[in-house]
Amino acid sequence: MVSVPGGHFSKGAKYGSEEIRIYSQHVYGLVGEAFLYSAITEDLKRSVPGKRVLDIGCGAGKWCVTAAQYGAKSVDGFDIQPEMVELAKQATSHLDMVHIQVGDVADMPYDDDSFDVALSLFVTSNLSPEGFTKHFQELNRVLIPGGKAIILAPTDWSCYGLYIKVEADPSFIRNKIAQTLSTMPKYPSTAQVTEAFKNYTEILTTLFAVNDNGYLFHVEDISRLSHGQPVWYKCDKMTFPNYFYSEKSLIEQFRTNGFHVDKIDNNFTEDKRAFYNSTNPPILVSEDYVTHPTSYVYHVTKMLSEPHKVV
Repeated sequence: MVSVPGGHFSKGAKYGSEEIRIYSQHVYGLVGEAFLYSAITEDLKRSVPGKRVLDIGCGAGKWCVTAAQYGAKSVDGFDIQPEMVELAKQATSHLDMVHIQVGDVADMPYDDDSFDVALSLFVTSNLSPEGFTKHFQELNRVLIPGGKAIILAPTDWSCYGLYIKVEADPSFIRNKIAQTLSTMPKYPSTAQVTEAFKNYTEILTTLFAVNDNGYLFHVEDISRLSHGQPVWYKCDKMTFPNYFYSEKSLIEQFRTNGFHVDKIDNNFTEDKRAFYNSTNPPILVSEDYVTHPTSYVYHVTKMLSEPHKVV
């Protein structure tokens, strides 16, 4: 991968060894796991039995294992990072119907019409603008007509919201962030951003980006972000590089690449929050996650006709 300003890469975000280690243990962080794991598991239970399944950007292979356990006919997973692929191979080594390899979402290593179901879980936000567009083109190519895709992606609100622990004071946190930002160099690397905010244990999710002058800023106004802009997500477990894409841009990619949006799920419910908080977790979840969810799950179908082409 060729590096571009800000510590991101021309083909998309690339995690370092520490980020890979943390991700393999806590895919969505403690809070994301509380709201998302059961929902995605139920989606797979309904959609994969007897089907040929593709896990795009499979990471450490968790969902490949789950799809196999729920009766998929076959499961193929790929990731652009060899370190992730090795973890996924280890996790699925006991499953003969699972095949893992290195691959690029912009040029998927599969034939046309190869899969009935595809998963793309927090993949789009890891892609550079070119990869973002090609992801949907390739998704259409490898799915059969009528094939289904489950796509997990950040909401617009998660890009300018500040999610903190219940007991934390938002004004204090914002002032603390401002003080740290004033000490940051121009065009910081991912390592520098991670180091600057590593002790911010009050923050569960928030976003940072670099302005036109090269200085890091705390995103609290989505109009300051452009399509495909490099950003950093600070979550409870780590800080990692991403790219910004709006909900509107996702819907547009579905439309132009021949997909029908069947439904959009918000899995951040009050029932889940109440249940999670009742289990004495290390992090209590505030109602912010329910009123302003951090992600949506898009359920889409590849239409039988040719996709609409934009001239």
